[in-house]
Amino acid sequence: MSRRMEYQVALFNSEGTETYESTALFAADNFEAIEQAKRWTASIGNVAKDAWLQINLGGMGIKSLRPGEF
Repeated sequence: MSRRMEYQVALFNSEGTETYESTALFAADNFEAIEQAKRWTASIGNVAKDAWLQINLGGMGIKSLRPGEF
């Protein structure tokens, strides 16, 4: 069984200067974290069309998804 790690997930405005939603999630690996982050974003409901999704682990960027990629 893999050790679960804590990832930080945030939605940013189109300029990347303002976070308007964020959460922490636990996943066994980066792939699982990305899938969980996409599901979390879908559950919010009112996500701006130009929002960016950023996934971090230990302060380092794991994945940044552009508008329309999540």
